[in-house]
Amino acid sequence: MGGFRGGQQRPWRWRVFWSYLPDWVLTIVLWGAFYLVDRIDGYRRLFDVNDTSLAHPYAVKERVPVWLLGVLCAVVPAVIIVLTAAARRSFWDAHNGILGLVLSLGLTVTFTDILKITAGRARPDLFDRCQLPETLTSNPTHQLTSWTVCTRTDLLKDGFRSFPSGHSSFAWCGMWYLFLYAAAKLKTYNNKGYTFKSWLLLAPISCASLIAISRTMDYRHHPTDVIAGAVIGVLGAWWGYRQYYPALITPESFEPFSPRIPRDDVLPLHNLGGSENPNDGYGETVPLSHPGAPHLRDTSA
Repeated sequence: MGGFRGGQQRPWRWRVFWSYLPDWVLTIVLWGAFYLVDRIDGYRRLFDVNDTSLAHPYAVKERVPVWLLGVLCAVVPAVIIVLTAAARRSFWDAHNGILGLVLSLGLTVTFTDILKITAGRARPDLFDRCQLPETLTSNPTHQLTSWTVCTRTDLLKDGFRSFPSGHSSFAWCGMWYLFLYAAAKLKTYNNKGYTFKSWLLLAPISCASLIAISRTMDYRHHPTDVIAGAVIGVLGAWWGYRQYYPALITPESFEPFSPRIPRDDVLPLHNLGGSENPNDGYGETVPLSHPGAPHLRDTSA
């Protein structure tokens, strides 16, 4: 039959690599679509010049700038995933973990931006961006006011992209994905109840929450904006994670799904309830001669 690392296995590995290439390409294209969508001017809603919720000052320096958001909620989870997979000697875990993370973030930011340019909600700092004429103290009779009355327009494009919060959706996506990945690796739902696991998992949740709250402190978003962003981020993370990993409540939650191209001489061991094989870079496998293998093959036929 030959060992896993024998000469017969290399062609199979290359087939696996090529089978996932469209996933990476599509994800990259998705990110490209996000940048194209972001260039659209978007809708700008009418507003009330007496609305005090839009009268907050414009913050030149944000508490969490975009670069820091990317580091905390994309780079940090990716590094943790790679280090964890390296410790487990599983390239396949690293591949699935990173691909799922990139997919989650790509879906989240694209969907968030589509909603932003469509909703056209004014940010809490709109009046400071707009610089309303001093003589404008009321709306037209039985009407609201348009952005065309503004004396400053260089900040207006982003001034009508309050809903939903992009920082919030990105933060919750990256941190919730890390939460799911870490919870699986820690085997949190193994019915043994170690409290230290809960304290560790509090870290990504706290990070996402603080980033979302900072957006209201900078007066970039209304509270409902960050709540909506959090929901989008959590759903995006869950969706991307579940494409490549089983649910947390399953006994094999700490293992990624097997490659979509099966090997000729092995079957997934986690489907048979076996233990982890640290020398297997593509997940657990078992020869077809294993007692459970024929049964599994017949069941899946």
